[in-house]
Amino acid sequence: MKKCFVLILMMLSVSFSLLGQQEITAKITHATVYLQGAALTHTATASLKSGSYDIYINGLSPDIEVGSLKVSANGVLISASEFSNDFITPREESARIKKLEDSLDTYQRQLQEAKDELTVHTHLLKMLTDGTLNNMDKKEGSVSVADINANMELYKSKAGALQRSIDQDNRNVTKLDEAVKRLQKQIKQDKTKDKQRTGVLALSVSVPQTINTEFTITYFTNAAGWSPCYDINIASMDKPVVLKSKAQVAQVTGLDWNNIKLTLSNATPNRSKEAPVFSTWFLNFNRPQQHFAKLSSARSNIIQTMQVAEAEEVMDASPAPAAPLEMNDFVDVDMQEVSVNYVISVPYDIPGNGKEQLIDLKNYNIKAEYKYYSIPKLSDETYLIATLSDYEQYNLLPGNATVTFDNTYVGKTFLRSNSTDEHITLTLTTDPRISVKREKQSNFCSTKHVGSTTTVTQSYLITVKNNQSKSVKLTLKEQYPISDNKDIEVKLTEVNPDATMNKTDIGVLTWDLDLKAGETRTFSVTYSVKYPKDRNINL
Repeated sequence: MKKCFVLILMMLSVSFSLLGQQEITAKITHATVYLQGAALTHTATASLKSGSYDIYINGLSPDIEVGSLKVSANGVLISASEFSNDFITPREESARIKKLEDSLDTYQRQLQEAKDELTVHTHLLKMLTDGTLNNMDKKEGSVSVADINANMELYKSKAGALQRSIDQDNRNVTKLDEAVKRLQKQIKQDKTKDKQRTGVLALSVSVPQTINTEFTITYFTNAAGWSPCYDINIASMDKPVVLKSKAQVAQVTGLDWNNIKLTLSNATPNRSKEAPVFSTWFLNFNRPQQHFAKLSSARSNIIQTMQVAEAEEVMDASPAPAAPLEMNDFVDVDMQEVSVNYVISVPYDIPGNGKEQLIDLKNYNIKAEYKYYSIPKLSDETYLIATLSDYEQYNLLPGNATVTFDNTYVGKTFLRSNSTDEHITLTLTTDPRISVKREKQSNFCSTKHVGSTTTVTQSYLITVKNNQSKSVKLTLKEQYPISDNKDIEVKLTEVNPDATMNKTDIGVLTWDLDLKAGETRTFSVTYSVKYPKDRNINL
């Protein structure tokens, strides 16, 4: 059957050439990946004699914005073009999938052999058990003691070995079954890209003279995208923060991008750019309206380590070892009027299976100020906070970030680089050497009933001690209640020492402190709440 199919293809190829038709395959050479979508560039070479041709260029993505498709070739007049999908020509599986399928076949055979061994050993044990019982199940008095002992010894010697074999067979079956299921899941995942079709571009061309030319095809597809992410590394408090920007790139264009030039952009193509205008605002009485929720699908975030093509090796006459290479040296940041492009000079492989590839981009040294932070009403721990500043110059995009402090993984955060805040604040760790204690001062607390009102007075003492051998900065916060009811009156009667800042709209006191090594300081806050005696409040 396969030979017949190949013969048919050969006959079709011959008939195409006889009719002035030629089929060529395009290779993807460059991809500009946007946050949603990508612009792909393909090239295809052809040797053409003078005359008119129908050129069929395959190897394109089947999922493209047809209106964005452009094609050009030197020395060739392209009079018409048509894009379509090829559902007939079979596509070869990748070497990785073939290897996985070969492994799956091997494990499936081993699994079946293990199941067969289990069946045999189980049947042998049953035959031994049944045979022993039959030998013992004779008329009373016809079985001698010697026969009983012989049967028992036979069963003991054989049954134990068979049971151990059954146990081992069960373990083998379980292990191999798990391996088969894992391989099946992996193959299914790697086959997520569409292998049943490919994009084909049909061209009608006129060639004035015999020529070797190269067709360049560009188009936009929505089947790709990238998202920014970051590693924030803080070696110590006396060094700047190293922020490593990265990109998670994924594509399901139906093609594997092999050894291509890659550019990442935060531009937003394929969207309406028309500025909004007002329409007349007519007032009317409200009517019930039905609201419909918009459904959106999100691609899976499976991060897989990227594979970078090896750079050309440069021989150095010096015997000294070469310095380690970093992606930071191979990424250029191209600042446009309304977008930022990361141009990567190292060729990349991006598989078309939808797995996110993690790509290193630029590294930045960012200034940071370190201080401790404590809210003893909510937590008895003191937190070390890093405040990043002057990051606007790097045009960072919002994205997830992992934080490492003193070679210890701290956790994850979200870098809100597009916020209006002047600083980025990171919580690094807790430090028990900065002790903070908050306790109620019972001698200053009271509840008094006068006439129709009740007045409750609360007082708290906060003690802070720096147990480090160096001075530290500490931000200390305390809360007092706020009333939005005219029948509830709140008075802040004592704050000692005076707070650095008092946010009266939210009832938060802040002290910004410089604590010397071994220094202890105390802070007291007293407030009173007056309300109707016949009412209860959440105090």
